[in-house]
Amino acid sequence: MFKPRLSQKIVLRILAALIALPFMLLAILFLIPQSQFEIEAARPSFWKYPPVDQASYNYSVLSDGRLKIHIEHPLLADVTPEMISWWYRNLALGEAIIAGISYPYYQIFHLTEHGQIHIREAATDGSAGMGVGALVYRQETFGPFKSKGQARVMSFNRDGFVVIPVMGPLKLGRVEHNFKQVAGGTLYTVDTVLGSQAPVLGWFLNIYIRNKRFSEPVLEQWIRHQLEEVGSLPDYLPELYSNRTVNKLKS
Repeated sequence: MFKPRLSQKIVLRILAALIALPFMLLAILFLIPQSQFEIEAARPSFWKYPPVDQASYNYSVLSDGRLKIHIEHPLLADVTPEMISWWYRNLALGEAIIAGISYPYYQIFHLTEHGQIHIREAATDGSAGMGVGALVYRQETFGPFKSKGQARVMSFNRDGFVVIPVMGPLKLGRVEHNFKQVAGGTLYTVDTVLGSQAPVLGWFLNIYIRNKRFSEPVLEQWIRHQLEEVGSLPDYLPELYSNRTVNKLKS
């Protein structure tokens, strides 16, 4: 039976549309406004953040356009991996009383830049808080930059955890936290890759991530933010962990 062939013009138009589609998607992504939300009022300065230069960090762009970031925090004195694991497990659940006022754990974790955190999907075993399979949503600021997003918890144990940032069905990287107990405390490292490995589309998404979501100014503020929040754990976590049944810190 005779089957008509597509004309050369139609084929060329289809090819042109397929080529143009990723560029159109990239343009749409850049037109989406930055995250807008009201951030909660800063808490009092109960402790001072350690200087950023006490930590070691670096970042680079991989050959496929993804961002790679490595952070080595200074020794967390008198903090154990068990404490840190407990802290993250309950970060979206608990509150602590400081100077007679109750604060969510997340807002204690960074006194000026943390807003809200929620478990949008429970862990696969049904347990509360951050566990394997949980989908965690957060909104916060990095200096002048507002940021919100969600990530899926892929692994979680005493020695660290791994989360995958997601946007709808898209996986946009991997963040691996590791805790190692040493004499006097814990060494805490974070290895992050931001971006997509999807064929063709990933290249365009990585341009968007590098130039809008995590441009160099945002990246520098994000790293500074991480160094402050983790670096302040020795100021309150040992006491909070030892009193975790009453959730109260001395003022």
